[in-house]
Amino acid sequence: EHLQMLKKKFIKDKCVTCKQCMIECAVRHSASRNLYEAFTETPKSQYRLQVSIRKDKPHMTVCQNCAKPKCKASCEYEAITKYEDGNVVIDTKKCVGCWACVTACPFGAITKNTELNFAFNCDDCMGFDTMACVEACKTGALVYTEKHATVKV
Repeated sequence: EHLQMLKKKFIKDKCVTCKQCMIECAVRHSASRNLYEAFTETPKSQYRLQVSIRKDKPHMTVCQNCAKPKCKASCEYEAITKYEDGNVVIDTKKCVGCWACVTACPFGAITKNTELNFAFNCDDCMGFDTMACVEACKTGALVYTEKHATVKV
């Protein structure tokens, strides 16, 4: 049963681009879940959101959980699911690495794992009680928000 009520919001005026959110995301999605071991693992753990500077302001590239996801429509392998809570998640076990979703995403929020031949995106830390990026942010640039959709359990 998929139940994920947490959603996050990025407040760019509070972001100092320290990238702590990216580091903690990679650690959360690593095999060891340990900061020191995560970056020496094979395959290497990768972050699912990216903080950069765009037009002199902090910018976050992350899955927007679109109402009508172009990535999902582009996937011929049914590897992308849009859950009732709005979360759009790529099933890396079903993904064959055709990269159609990468091309289809207007936000550039889907990453290629060329080593393991699958695409992945932010899964809002599905299966966890917290979101690694929000927990990592010390400036208040990433915060939890109320979920707008109703979820049937």
